[in-house]
Amino acid sequence: MLVFDSIIFGYGNKEILRGVYLSVPPNSIVGLFGLNGSGKSTLIKIGAGFLTQNDGNLFIDEKPVPNNIVIERYNAIGYLSQDSFLPKELCVADFLKKCNPSNNHFTNDSLINKVKDQKILSLSGGELRYLEILFLFSLNRGYYLLDEPFTGIEPIFIEKIINLIIEQKEKGKGILITDHYHRYVTEIIDECYLLKEGYASHLDKSNSFRTELFKLGYLAK
Repeated sequence: MLVFDSIIFGYGNKEILRGVYLSVPPNSIVGLFGLNGSGKSTLIKIGAGFLTQNDGNLFIDEKPVPNNIVIERYNAIGYLSQDSFLPKELCVADFLKKCNPSNNHFTNDSLINKVKDQKILSLSGGELRYLEILFLFSLNRGYYLLDEPFTGIEPIFIEKIINLIIEQKEKGKGILITDHYHRYVTEIIDECYLLKEGYASHLDKSNSFRTELFKLGYLAK
């Protein structure tokens, strides 16, 4: 299990996270919601090692993780940021050869084969995001932190990406996902948290997650 335990983070006098507890079990998809500025991306960057919390601890399978980017964290966690991270001047085929030159699951993907001769910079938003997530999942990490994977992309790619996420869950991976396209997220998650005023509320499973998000003021009626 990936656990964020009592995470506190802020800049100067500005508190963003005031003691967040959140867990991501294996074989599960966990949704993280919150208004803009609530700290969702901050928490995910702390999990990935790109920010250091002021206090609190991160645990991977019950082992505490030091507050820096170390090999244990790198081997356990895959991170998808909001910003593209692929080398835009390469064509898709050359990028795939560099990142995984032998046996990989890109070769038989029909969407990738359609764009394999294009430069990465010429891909549509959906094509680019799909390629990024396909590459990320090929790394075979135990946990994945996905920061807004659906935002601004075409519905056909959202459906494809949802299928990839569900496949990873079925392989036993733990996935934390945040996205304002809440309808897509609430349909596939097993657990749900709402970040508000620096704390994370764990939503009740007995009702629909959308009902709970209404109650807590994240969704308007």
